[in-house]
Amino acid sequence: MLNPKLRIAQIDCTLANFEENLHHHCKLAEEAIRDGADAIAFPELSLTGYNVQDAAQDIAMHISDKRLDPLRELSRKITIISGGIELSDDYGVYNSAFMFEEGTAQSIHRKIYLPTYGMFEELRYFSAGQQIKAVNSKKLGRIGVAICEDFWHVSVPYLLANQGAKLLFVLMSSPLRVSPGPGTPAIVTQWQTIASTYAFLFSSYVACVNRVGNEDSFTYWGSSSLTGPDGTVVQAAPLFEPHVMDARLDFMEIKRTRLHSSHFLDEDLRLISAELNEIIASKRR
Repeated sequence: MLNPKLRIAQIDCTLANFEENLHHHCKLAEEAIRDGADAIAFPELSLTGYNVQDAAQDIAMHISDKRLDPLRELSRKITIISGGIELSDDYGVYNSAFMFEEGTAQSIHRKIYLPTYGMFEELRYFSAGQQIKAVNSKKLGRIGVAICEDFWHVSVPYLLANQGAKLLFVLMSSPLRVSPGPGTPAIVTQWQTIASTYAFLFSSYVACVNRVGNEDSFTYWGSSSLTGPDGTVVQAAPLFEPHVMDARLDFMEIKRTRLHSSHFLDEDLRLISAELNEIIASKRR
């Protein structure tokens, strides 16, 4: 499919209330089906809320859990990407991204970089993911998914793009951080700079899916966006408000961008691999 219609769901979540969040997901997915969307994407931990803390172990569920059946069923008509707390086969607890498609469900990414600075303490409650893998979607083609802090590490989108992902998702629960002065908060500008830089450098679409609302002392700012392969913002959602945003993906734009400038295609992966191995070896000496 060359021109799928993607709906980005910038929503609020109810902390530690899976049933209420699931109902909200199903309602929005049904509306997206009615409106002809091919896929819908939700923010980080959209099924649980963010500040679950010690409750993470109790809320965690295996991707095959029957409680996810409503999303599996809806995925026969629309691809659904959401955030949840995953219980692995060996009982690890992960901040994960789930994809529901054609009646099946899979965990497609486990958050790797779990922040523990400032207001964050994720490493206390979650295990860190150990893989960076692009996946194939029937509706969206080859995609890569990262979760919030992962996108502050260039290695994650770099590896996803070099595995053929032409659409990079970053599911976010990014809170507002106090910054002096009027105007757009610094964190908003920083995130859009990151998205535009990766989109341009990797000649790929980048979809930032952030949440809104208040949770304990956190205020989530929204401003979800889709950035095109030339680094320009295609569409952006408002600050602080729940919002659904539709965008038509034109993968021919990636072709045109890469034919115009082959900087991404010219990456020398063998050189990078050799140099990384040398860096790792030198640090062991």
